[in-house]
Amino acid sequence: MRTIIILLLAIGAACNKDGGGSPAPQQPSVSINSISLSEGNTAVTSFNFTLSLNKSFSEPVTVTYSTLEGTAKAVEDFTALVNQSVTFQPNEIQKSISISVTADDVREGDDIFTVMITGATNASIGQFSGTATIINDDTRVPFTNAGYDAPASYPGYTLTWGDEFNSGALNAAAWTVEAGDGCPGICGWGNNELEYYTGRPENLFFQDGKLIIEARQESFNGKNYTSSKIVSRGKKIFKYGRMDIRAKLPRGKGIWPALWMLPQSNVYGGWPTSGEIDIMELVGHEPNKVYGTLHYGPGPGSTSISRGYTLGGGATFNDEFHVFSLEWKVDQLKIFVDGNLFSTVNKPDIGSATWPFNEDFFFIFNVAVGGNWPGSPDATTSFPQWMIVDYVRVYQ
Repeated sequence: MRTIIILLLAIGAACNKDGGGSPAPQQPSVSINSISLSEGNTAVTSFNFTLSLNKSFSEPVTVTYSTLEGTAKAVEDFTALVNQSVTFQPNEIQKSISISVTADDVREGDDIFTVMITGATNASIGQFSGTATIINDDTRVPFTNAGYDAPASYPGYTLTWGDEFNSGALNAAAWTVEAGDGCPGICGWGNNELEYYTGRPENLFFQDGKLIIEARQESFNGKNYTSSKIVSRGKKIFKYGRMDIRAKLPRGKGIWPALWMLPQSNVYGGWPTSGEIDIMELVGHEPNKVYGTLHYGPGPGSTSISRGYTLGGGATFNDEFHVFSLEWKVDQLKIFVDGNLFSTVNKPDIGSATWPFNEDFFFIFNVAVGGNWPGSPDATTSFPQWMIVDYVRVYQ
């Protein structure tokens, strides 16, 4: 009996030796790379990914793949693909797959999309996703001049100062860039804002006779966002008159543009006792509504009178230009949108509080990111965002 068992074992070993029962060769692993390319300006740009096997294989290998949106959107930014396949012939180890990216000449942020390996035959999956970074190589902000335009004159008033922003540079005789994040004095500008203000051409520039403030998502001086703020403090100060500012506003959760005024001298003490005039503020998750607000004392917190103006018919302040106006007289302020009065505040309206609005004030134009009122940006917020200012005019 023992002799028969030994003989059977020997026969089995001989069979294995001549291939009758040899184990299948180990399958390869397939991976995909990531790439970064400029978008280009005409037609489409091909983004070519490489699929790689970690070793050659004696049998065909078929791989399926699909695209996945990121900040780059299908149709608008690239051509989506679903369950496409490519086959490696025996002993091939690389294949190229091409995704068409739509080119344009519009200034925008870098965008990303992903190519996912969704299946493989005769191979395991290693690096299953590749990220495409579409690098912006354009400078033009897309806008037209459509929208409301203010009258060139008003009865009883004379144009005493204005900035049409036609020179292609910030008028240093009228404006100063207020840079930083408010630290160390008032970090976050008193509102827990998230941006760092700069005067860089990335954040403040001119196009087609317009001033553009760009809010960007980027790491800069310890912050995750940048933007710009300009002030006329000590250069152009005003008391009373009609002020018109024509602008097209940004939108998105956590975006906070403002056209406003602060006192040149804190005659009645620090903020808010000496006043603040907000001609226009918008919180980006309400893109169809702006607010006009007066802040006053006695402090330390603000007392305010705030009223809103809402566009109808599904329109937003991001669609086209609107004119935001202040009519300012002794003991009275009126705030308008496109010539429509929506807030009147008279001195008796603030009761026994000090009326600080018969003093000199200066302009501030800025786009904040984050803060106590709008909250932080979220996954729905796209960058960059722009506030585009056509002009500011002061009649007295």
